[in-house]
Amino acid sequence: MSCITTYTKKSIDPLHPKQELIDPIDIAHALSLLCRANGHFPHFYSVAQHALNCAKEANARGFSQRVQLACLLHDASEAFLSDITRPVKPCLSNYLAIEFELQQIIYEKWIPSPLTEEEKKQVSEVDDALLYHEFLSLMDERIADDTPTLKSSPSFDFRDFALVEREFLRELARLSVFDENPYVVGVDRGDKQWVAVKLQGNMAACSTFETIDALCAKFQAAEAILIDMPIGLAESSTELSLRPDADARSYLRAAKKTSCVFPTPLRQVVYAESISKAWDLNHELCGSMTPQSAAILPTICEVDTFLQSHPEWKNRLLESHPECAFQALNKNIPLTTKKSSSVGICQRCDILRQYGVEPEFAIAQLSPSISADTLDALALAVTAKKFCAGEYKTLPQAPVCDRTGLLMQIILFENKVEEIR
Repeated sequence: MSCITTYTKKSIDPLHPKQELIDPIDIAHALSLLCRANGHFPHFYSVAQHALNCAKEANARGFSQRVQLACLLHDASEAFLSDITRPVKPCLSNYLAIEFELQQIIYEKWIPSPLTEEEKKQVSEVDDALLYHEFLSLMDERIADDTPTLKSSPSFDFRDFALVEREFLRELARLSVFDENPYVVGVDRGDKQWVAVKLQGNMAACSTFETIDALCAKFQAAEAILIDMPIGLAESSTELSLRPDADARSYLRAAKKTSCVFPTPLRQVVYAESISKAWDLNHELCGSMTPQSAAILPTICEVDTFLQSHPEWKNRLLESHPECAFQALNKNIPLTTKKSSSVGICQRCDILRQYGVEPEFAIAQLSPSISADTLDALALAVTAKKFCAGEYKTLPQAPVCDRTGLLMQIILFENKVEEIR
């Protein structure tokens, strides 16, 4: 048997590795379950924890982002080769050659150009310093005469495997993209928090935020941010027809997904003092609120309040809709599957892969299980990328502003094929 089967069910020949088969999820998962010191520490302390501590130490020393990333990945070959103790490794010349080739392929996948000799020296210094303090802390043993100084405060405590795995993936996503490169963001509302996907090139980094203020502060440099939340609110029943809701339902009619476009409440209803007052105002003003839209009143209010108090974000934070976005990305072919079903999830992942992104990598940064919220945010991020490239359309075709100057529109990828309705 010349191949190993990885966690993501890939067959990899460690002696002849192919870069396209090197999956970050496999690296993070395997390293989180590999124990340092060949298992002789008093408790489990993983290679992934060591790598994270190395990356943090490199940051604390003021080393470049490239060096921090190299520190995070410096033992990544062990995900496919396992580890060999230091006294034995120099005696295994074939192993050293195999390890070197695999490690170079891994570095080349995430680091734009080869490490310089100075950068390699910095990685080695950090690695040795962490090794020294790991043995000092966990084994009460000094493995060198001189004690290296740490700039960071690493933890050598036992940590949950899954949490370490997700932190490794988040750090890889964060360090693998460089600030000078443009990026976009897709945002969906999760369970009591905002789920954001930053898409820079084809690398997706996921994070969560308690407030829209914090999210926008984090992504001030984004070329575009698309969010699944109504932006631009009508203030009379006649103005409701100017919202994109009816166009979105029409677009989704063939998919039988019209019910997923909730009627947008009037602005007066959104700012009502209580839910009972909101219902009274909705009736009095002939609004369109339903129980589904009533449930998201606080988040609609949060977004609108933010935009009214931060005019620089007006018509920069833009509305989209995940189901519409997926249909547009799917060559305007309706998706009849439920997004929470296993078939629906697989279908949506396949669609996203066509645009060069790996949805499993994005999802694994936040949760060990598939998250529809993350998939939705990723679809909006891909749509935002198309928006920045000028490959977009709006619902309605000629949007108008509400009374506060916010465009009432839904942004979608303009896929140049005949729409199916």
